[in-house]
Amino acid sequence: MRRLVFAAIAALLTACAAISLGPSTFSRPPALVAEWIDLKHTSPLDTSLWVLRADGYDGLAHLLAASGSSQARRTETRYGSWYFEGTLSDSANRAICFAKRLGRDGATCLSFSLDTVDDGGPRRRLLIHGYLGEHGTGERQLIERR
Repeated sequence: MRRLVFAAIAALLTACAAISLGPSTFSRPPALVAEWIDLKHTSPLDTSLWVLRADGYDGLAHLLAASGSSQARRTETRYGSWYFEGTLSDSANRAICFAKRLGRDGATCLSFSLDTVDDGGPRRRLLIHGYLGEHGTGERQLIERR
């Protein structure tokens, strides 16, 4: 009987530990945390940003140039959360995952490339492969916003 009680307590403690780990166990490397300019949806007067924060926030921001002002008007919408799977240095077995994005159930994990481009100074470039957008599937090119 005593062993049964100890086994039950051990099982309960293990379950509680697993629950308490929850979302905090998700990896979000600093190399992916940024406001990323979405080149496909950006024009000289309207900048579209993917916002990936260290706390897992996944959102979209728009910067709209205001006529006669040096300040841009910013709007932002949260899409869901993001996390990373794999090892950053292993380009063949890594993925960026988006959970609860645009009403989707479960997470969508996509492979990506991360490098640096020089356009007046070095900036990170994130290429997300196989991204399913409104008008088709393809590579999404994002450039780090300074």
